[in-house]
Amino acid sequence: MKTAFFIEGNSKNPGGYNQVLNSAVFLNYFFGNKNNYIFITNDEKLKKELNKIGVKSEIYKKNIIEKFLDYIFGLKFLINFLIYFNLKHSFAKFLKKKKIKLIFFLSPSIYATFCDDINFVINIWDVDHKKNSPFPEHKKDYVYEKRENFLKIVLFKSFKIIVPHEENKNELVKFYNIPASKIAIQTFIPYLPNMDFSINKSDKIKENYNLEKIKKKKIILYPATFWAHKNHNFIIEAAKVMVKDNKNDFHFVMTGSDRGNLNHILNLISSENLQNYITVLPLISNFLLKKLYNECFAVIMPTDAGPTNLPLYEAMFFKKPIFYSDKMNNDQELKKIIFSIDLSDVHSFLKELYNINNNDIKTKIMKGYEYYNKFCTKESLHLNYKLIIDEFNKQYSKWN
Repeated sequence: MKTAFFIEGNSKNPGGYNQVLNSAVFLNYFFGNKNNYIFITNDEKLKKELNKIGVKSEIYKKNIIEKFLDYIFGLKFLINFLIYFNLKHSFAKFLKKKKIKLIFFLSPSIYATFCDDINFVINIWDVDHKKNSPFPEHKKDYVYEKRENFLKIVLFKSFKIIVPHEENKNELVKFYNIPASKIAIQTFIPYLPNMDFSINKSDKIKENYNLEKIKKKKIILYPATFWAHKNHNFIIEAAKVMVKDNKNDFHFVMTGSDRGNLNHILNLISSENLQNYITVLPLISNFLLKKLYNECFAVIMPTDAGPTNLPLYEAMFFKKPIFYSDKMNNDQELKKIIFSIDLSDVHSFLKELYNINNNDIKTKIMKGYEYYNKFCTKESLHLNYKLIIDEFNKQYSKWN
């Protein structure tokens, strides 16, 4: 039986992109040299990036008619068009030509809707749009409707669904009535700790950011895309209180790509004159991000979404204390690792920050590092994927 792993992503969305790259590296370690496993991508640039890290992949390109229908009329029209005329998408034809019987989508890929009768496994990272979200990124341009149409197809047609946390599994059961037995949990495994920087050395960007002014301060790092739900406002409110408290030994560093909320945050920082308390960097290289992780005092993640995000696990690896949204409090194991943030009370966060105990830091860092080495390894990922493949093989034997 031939199995494929489908890889797509955009470096402008570094969280998901790096998550996919790391999964590809680990899967390649176990399956890359076996004839009955192949890696597929839909982007020439990504194919070159994969080649750099030792992952050989084949390229799929959507045909011109499908591109036209999708661009002019939208994805839903394309799907309905294929259904009405009982046509196969070129992606399904590509997979059949390669004799693929099972394909893993390492991200929530729209290509999962075009698999025809080929079985697939889909990674779903969150269903935040479903949780009465007020944020524009879950409402504008019919994002909610598009996500629902996508999920209604892939959740029910998939052989298995992979999610990053138990709470994500519970949400799929609650919102979509998916059988719990269909859902596997694979903790996010960040790319940054495993990245071979020697491979990408020639691509290193010369980033001349003036960080001298904050070197003597305790840096609190927030690496997050500038979406509204990432709640950068919480940090601004904290900095405003720091000014009143005349507390100037901490400095926040925000870094990430813009998804519509960057100017709002920059304007707030400027209007409140908080430049001595907050530095905003654009989308930076992994080289600089790793440097910031190594040099920072702590990591913060006041997100309104989740429950989990990559910086949680990056902080564990780099042995940094992490102040994390209290949405994680239901997980008793992770609760012992994080410094919980009450998002409705910035003063409680600052009280804990000002009075943070070194023994508490050491204890939480130790527990975090143990957690990372238990769940964020290539062996744990391999075991999850192998169990799914073995289960599918048993089913596949019933008709082949």
